[in-house]
Amino acid sequence: MFFNPLMMQMPGEFSPTTEHAMQEAILTPRFYTTDYKAVDKLHVDHMRDEFEWIRGEFERDYNKGHFLRNEEFLAGFDDMPVRAQFVEFLERSCTAEFSGCILYAEMVKHLKDPTMRRIFQCMSRDEGRHAGFLNKTMADLNVEMNLNILHTRKKYTYFKPKFIFYSVYLSEKVGYARYIEIYRHLQKNPQGL
Repeated sequence: MFFNPLMMQMPGEFSPTTEHAMQEAILTPRFYTTDYKAVDKLHVDHMRDEFEWIRGEFERDYNKGHFLRNEEFLAGFDDMPVRAQFVEFLERSCTAEFSGCILYAEMVKHLKDPTMRRIFQCMSRDEGRHAGFLNKTMADLNVEMNLNILHTRKKYTYFKPKFIFYSVYLSEKVGYARYIEIYRHLQKNPQGL
């Protein structure tokens, strides 16, 4: 066992946003673990063509250029009427994205099927990219959230292997719908939320 000075810190020594993100409630984002050996035993040969297509789509990385910090984006949020709610939205979104990044990276370490390994590697890349963008946005707002503390201190929840596949699909669908709805709202209300 190694010495980790982060483990020695007492409650109240982290930023308020990190403290808030560490709280557990029914709807707070979680970090997950699973039975990686059981996931590795899932057979996808009967769907090999579909999984190869998915792998190819991930490798094309269509979203690589989507996270640009342009002049409009950097205009500032200091006068936003619902700044506290926006920060909480960013905190939850960042925690969820980073949680996915960590889970998928663990999947890569344990999976033997090269197609599945590559799919989860790309998914970890994408979730890490999303978490990084959101975390940088919080830093722009002078809000600090330490993802390493969350990763090492937040309780992990066990997830059955089959639910990883269901949750990935559902979380992406719900996430896209949520972001599209926010985008549409801001188009109609350019002065803010």
